Amino acid sequence: MPFPIPFQEGTQPDYNKKRMNLGQLGASLALAALLAQAQQPNPSFDVVSIRPQSPDDNRFRAKPPANGRFTATGSAAKFLLMLAFDVQESQIAGGPAWFDKEKWDIEAKSGDETRRYNDAESRAMLRTLLAERFSLKIHRETRQLPVYILGIAKGGPKFKALDRDRGMNIQITGNSIRLESGEIPRLAQLLSTAVGRPVIDRTGLSQRYDLSVTRDDAPVREGGVPGLDTPRAPGDNGSVFTAVQNQLGLRLDPQRTPVEVIVVDRIERPTPS
Repeated sequence: MPFPIPFQEGTQPDYNKKRMNLGQLGASLALAALLAQAQQPNPSFDVVSIRPQSPDDNRFRAKPPANGRFTATGSAAKFLLMLAFDVQESQIAGGPAWFDKEKWDIEAKSGDETRRYNDAESRAMLRTLLAERFSLKIHRETRQLPVYILGIAKGGPKFKALDRDRGMNIQITGNSIRLESGEIPRLAQLLSTAVGRPVIDRTGLSQRYDLSVTRDDAPVREGGVPGLDTPRAPGDNGSVFTAVQNQLGLRLDPQRTPVEVIVVDRIERPTPS
């Protein structure tokens, strides 16, 4: 039961004024919270090592940033943006010639071993790394683009959900993708590199899976680097569209839809450290 507002006998309380004061107080508290949030520094890795990959090293291995850590071997800067902004290769525009060709080995981690960071915070750390070490500046646009819709083929998926999360891992070769303990939107991101268009997940599948697909044409560009791989000889796996349907029980259907694009205004080679 609410307590009555005390007032002197013979007077009436000004409820409207009190409501206004409470409203002003709420607005002030909300503004203070926004200002405090704006003043917080961007989350960042405390320890970072970046080195150009050795010319005779053709390895590519990358794990999306997780729990305040990030590791990449032989990754192009363009692929780093894909992970940092959680977009597909065809959703990134601009950048210099070296942006999607030169490869880097990166180790980064938070200095606080006791704190757990969620995926959004870890991606924010990678964005800070790109801004500080690669001098990255971007803006966003919405463009009408041709896309592929990833759906379920007749007969259903040919893979099963995992009973536990073992930690996501990505392996890419010239004509294959292997995604361990991954979600379907991540598969869509990797398929986008193979087909050269955004791939939008409409499967409705929300768990984690071990997924592997091998095909003969349009090889996945190693490390997210277009133009460095040569087409493979015809084999038994067929096109990427055939392989996705035969091996995964999924399908890729063309469509056109508005898509957000990350436009690179500036990026520079990092100083090795």
